[in-house]
Amino acid sequence: MRDDKPHILVVDDDTRIIKLLKKFLQQNNFLVSTAISSTEAFELLENFVFDLIILDVMMPEITGLEFAEKIKESKKALPIIMLTALSEPEDRVKGLEAGAKDYLTKPFEPKELLLRINNLITSHNLYKKEQQIARIGNYLYDLSTKNLTSNDQIIALSSTEQKLLDLLIASRNEVISRDDLS
Repeated sequence: MRDDKPHILVVDDDTRIIKLLKKFLQQNNFLVSTAISSTEAFELLENFVFDLIILDVMMPEITGLEFAEKIKESKKALPIIMLTALSEPEDRVKGLEAGAKDYLTKPFEPKELLLRINNLITSHNLYKKEQQIARIGNYLYDLSTKNLTSNDQIIALSSTEQKLLDLLIASRNEVISRDDLS
């Protein structure tokens, strides 16, 4: 069962920063996992669901920039906050180009980090919810509840009709053969 607290992954090779962030975030009602390397972080990403990643840029093995690029390439829509000592404008641009949604330099104000985290998680959750609703003309189909609505009226669907809608939505802009439909 998933805890209702947002789950944050903190990736930094500085154990002091990890301990401080973990304590601060837990005090502010977050579930926190930590990794001191990208290898450890990728392992955690394979086994757990996260709502946000706080990522240092300067790390051994692969840099935070390379890590963010790999997340972006994997098509995981996961917000990343770069938290780093690199404060030059070109560093911030590189971080955002790599896939970070926000960039905060060390030393940082904890309250500011908390506000940025909450903003990103809120907008990410709204985005995920929006992605579960498909618009078909004047109809809305909720992929999670399997409800089809028109003008706020629920239209009853059989399980076969639900499966057909799921298939058609998943195959948008593609031709589906009669055999595939059956």
